[in-house]
Amino acid sequence: MRHHLQQEIIDICRAHSIVILCDEVYRLLEHNECDRLPAMANAYEKGISAVTMSKPWGACGVTIGWLACQDLSMVQRLVDVQYFGTACVSRASEIQARMVLGSSGAILKERREIVLRNKAHLMSFVEKYSEFFSVNEPNAGAIAFVKFKLFPSHLLGEQLASNGISIKPYYCFAEVVNDEACEAKQYPCEAYHFRVGFGELAFPSKLDALARYVDENADGWRRKLQKIDK
Repeated sequence: MRHHLQQEIIDICRAHSIVILCDEVYRLLEHNECDRLPAMANAYEKGISAVTMSKPWGACGVTIGWLACQDLSMVQRLVDVQYFGTACVSRASEIQARMVLGSSGAILKERREIVLRNKAHLMSFVEKYSEFFSVNEPNAGAIAFVKFKLFPSHLLGEQLASNGISIKPYYCFAEVVNDEACEAKQYPCEAYHFRVGFGELAFPSKLDALARYVDENADGWRRKLQKIDK
């Protein structure tokens, strides 16, 4: 989302007194810091920012997140609702979260360096094998949805799994999977996409494994593409 679009949304919601709940779990991991938007809780008096330690800081095991909001009455309502499920967070988790946030600058710098380095590897892979794959280049976070041009991603996933490589096919993220259409092999456009996470240090070695598999199957895939083109 661009700055002007965020402001347009805020203006519409302000005119109608609408609350905005904004998922900001990948905020602070923008690939270009100029693209970073103001937190919704800061930008709008009825805005709520949802944040977690797991994504920007890589602190999944801490299991701490928070909602930020200017409206104190809304904050109290959220606290009242939370109390029914969780009276308080783990003290150990709270201490760990404080330790992580105390080194926030250094952690975020390292995380962004890993993400940007791995993104470069991913884009080089897609460029090298562009006859088989394509991707819309992400501008934040460590997630990309790569398109495989030959057949749906769950079929690719089955082939890769037999070679020790795991991907997350489209049906993991689809709101509805039409079983009848799939049985008839009438797949929607999104069925050819799979999710790639590139936020870990081990990503280059995993991508190398995928590249080796592509090299081993490239000739057969090219023949299939030629049949599709005809």
